[in-house]
Amino acid sequence: MRARNPLYVMAKPPPEVQAQIAVLPRNDPSRGPHLLHVTLISLYDLHYAPPEWLPATIAALGGFTAAPFPLRFDRIENRKAVTLRTRDPLAEARAFQKALVNHLLREKAPIMDGTTPEPHITINYHGDRLNAQKMPPIEWTVREILLVESVVGKTTHIEHGRWTLTPPGG
Repeated sequence: MRARNPLYVMAKPPPEVQAQIAVLPRNDPSRGPHLLHVTLISLYDLHYAPPEWLPATIAALGGFTAAPFPLRFDRIENRKAVTLRTRDPLAEARAFQKALVNHLLREKAPIMDGTTPEPHITINYHGDRLNAQKMPPIEWTVREILLVESVVGKTTHIEHGRWTLTPPGG
């Protein structure tokens, strides 16, 4: 079953960081900088999901509280695609992902896939066969998360919600 409309919780870099990434020589200029993102959790494919899943996911995310967290990438790597990565553990981001999964499970939200990939930003989906290289750090503090449907083959993101991160009780 090929993915058609996968749903993700993402963090998107702010415009000034998008601009930094857009000028990297290994970035694919045919993709708009507004599509740059870090997938925090992969949920399910909306095309195949029951219609009640999306509202249930939105409701569950509405009750989630977490503090903003930093992201920092200092390497460009070519795996199946060209990505921004780091060898740092990104402990705050990984803790955020774990807290998000635990919250969605507690709320009995549908998370069919439920994978939390190592935080990275894909800058070229075609790969370039070049070696990994260090680069000046690109970093920002994630202050909001987005629920985004990716329309496969259309270079399109459909936003289904956005939530500001504030520390619990804050």
